[in-house]
Amino acid sequence: MGKTIFIKEIVSILNEPRLCLTCQKEDRLEKNIVREERSNGKTILCTRCETLIVITNHNLKKVELSSTKDDIIMLKEPHLIRKVGY
Repeated sequence: MGKTIFIKEIVSILNEPRLCLTCQKEDRLEKNIVREERSNGKTILCTRCETLIVITNHNLKKVELSSTKDDIIMLKEPHLIRKVGY
């Protein structure tokens, strides 16, 4: 049994950011731990603020998340899905 991954916010963006878009830190970014099945985009998880960054050009309204390992993914309610463009 793997660990439990909590996600409070999901952010979709076109280009890979250097910092987390929510907490503006880079020390707890983990790449490709969680897969987003609908857009097939790369993902970055910030374990500090529990934000999942999906690098895709799709407009995400509903997400299908799966883990690359045997981890459990828990979406905190209410979770926020937003698109950032710059």
